Amino acid sequence: MEINIHNSTANQFTKYSNVSVIIKEKEYNTNIIVTNDNILPLPVNNIKDVKFEDLSAIIEQKPDLIIFGSGSKIVFPDLKILQKLNNLSIGTEVMTIQALCRTFNFLVSENRKIACFLFF
Repeated sequence: MEINIHNSTANQFTKYSNVSVIIKEKEYNTNIIVTNDNILPLPVNNIKDVKFEDLSAIIEQKPDLIIFGSGSKIVFPDLKILQKLNNLSIGTEVMTIQALCRTFNFLVSENRKIACFLFF
């Protein structure tokens, strides 16, 4: 599905499906981390396998919010991870990839620092 992008120079999703996303005209169909300025490979294959240490590089950037996108149905990472992020005053959300793309675009248009972990 195509979505409208907001006026911003940050990364934004222009198309998405359950198996891929397009950001700045490039298609991604493997698990990735997306921030306002970067797109990084995600070294974990499954959201259930995420360890707190896997988030360290993103936590150092002090995002306002970390969104976990879990394909077409919502699957949560270990709740201890969400608790630790909350203790660091980093908000968390878990949503489908479709909802993640729309939410990310809206929040970056407001100049919020966002990090997304996309699991296809």
